Amino acid sequence: MRKIFIITERRADYSRFQPILDLIKLDDDLDYDLVVTGLHLKEEHGNTIDEITRDGFKIFSKFDMFLENEDTGGAMVRSFAEALKNVTHALEASKPDVILSGFDIAANFAVAVAGAHMNIPVTHIQGGEVTGTIDESIRHAMSKFSHYHFAANEDARQRLIKMGEIPNNVFNVGCPSIDAIMNVEDDNSMLKKFNLSNNYYLMIQHPVTSEIDQAESQISVTLDAIIETGIEVLIILPNNDAGYSNIFKKIVSSNLKYVDSLSIKDYVNLLKRSKGLIGNSSSGIHETNTFDVPTINIGTRQAGRLRSENIIDTGYNKEEIINAILYCNNLTKTSYEKIYGVGNSSQQIVDLLKQISLDKDVIQKQITY
Repeated sequence: MRKIFIITERRADYSRFQPILDLIKLDDDLDYDLVVTGLHLKEEHGNTIDEITRDGFKIFSKFDMFLENEDTGGAMVRSFAEALKNVTHALEASKPDVILSGFDIAANFAVAVAGAHMNIPVTHIQGGEVTGTIDESIRHAMSKFSHYHFAANEDARQRLIKMGEIPNNVFNVGCPSIDAIMNVEDDNSMLKKFNLSNNYYLMIQHPVTSEIDQAESQISVTLDAIIETGIEVLIILPNNDAGYSNIFKKIVSSNLKYVDSLSIKDYVNLLKRSKGLIGNSSSGIHETNTFDVPTINIGTRQAGRLRSENIIDTGYNKEEIINAILYCNNLTKTSYEKIYGVGNSSQQIVDLLKQISLDKDVIQKQITY
């Protein structure tokens, strides 16, 4: 039996790991050790470790990686260092056969770095994609520490090969978050629960770490456009990347409706009934496409990421955002090409976790050109 080591830091990675964990639990050839950290342990972000427990997953260990309240790049680095130290101890205790890491999130970066140093094969979900902010650099660095790659589309797969990864170790499996949202039970009580009409938007705008000094002005432009158009909106508060505090303060003082966080079930049911998603979340690239929901994608955070025709890109410009909102207000439901998979990514990943070679010669990587 192969033991898979997984660490989750926030909803963004847990939503992708959840359907994979569900399948691992049912597989006689696989077991898992799950470590929980980061925003999952923070009351202001919903104590989402409780949600993981309710979903029926055993937690191998947990640790706090966010020990400071500072909103700086330096604080992000120190939280990464804390994750690296603690996940190394967890790996020593777990002794897994393989690590399943993902995306561009600090704790997952830490486990990829630690695993490579400890001669544990590392697999990586959604490498090869292009975006803005520090995520771009983290994602590609993780690919170089990883031995097998589970890309979300052929564009990303080809980029990984161009980066010098072994073609036979790079697989196009789609995005597992699509599996997660397609399996969510439909619930038409969400509008009543959040006191919404039938014509509302969701909004998620995270800080861009390379534009920290502009975070306040950027969120102000978005909020001004929303207020001027008079649309109904439910705002989900941002993650805690450097620059988040100014965004948080502006949203809280705007008199617009907001929530700290949403469960996957609530988010999916609200998203698919909405007029659109406004902001710069990767959910506006991946998940909205599944439900044919328009995205008003603002700024540089998702720059370069493969996108479908449901995406409307704008700059940090009030008039551009207003025009995009007015366009969406009059948009009829349209079906778009599904470029991040159709809901079978998790099964492909689980099958590969059972099949890939874990021989020692896998560990020593060498660029292919």
